[in-house]
Amino acid sequence: MTHGPAGAGADGVDHVSDVATGLDRVEEAAGDRDVAVLGADIARQCLALGRLHEILVFIEPVLLGCGTRLLDVPGGMDVRLTRRSLGDYGHETTLWMDVVP
Repeated sequence: MTHGPAGAGADGVDHVSDVATGLDRVEEAAGDRDVAVLGADIARQCLALGRLHEILVFIEPVLLGCGTRLLDVPGGMDVRLTRRSLGDYGHETTLWMDVVP
């Protein structure tokens, strides 16, 4: 995914016009393997499409004043989650959850 216009990319790089088409392509390429989605905005879009199955959050002891809020949806959206695991690794906390369909 990119915020910029499609341009001449590396060999084997496809440009598509929407998230659903991009997901179709990467899932086809992945076959039986998992597809990782990085970034709050793209994860929100995948969740809205019903195509996000797990959420892994890394929590660091710092608050940043800018950026995309985690899964921010104006007007709200109800999403049920079940916790798979909670980890504490020194200064980092990880929270892994399954999206309940």
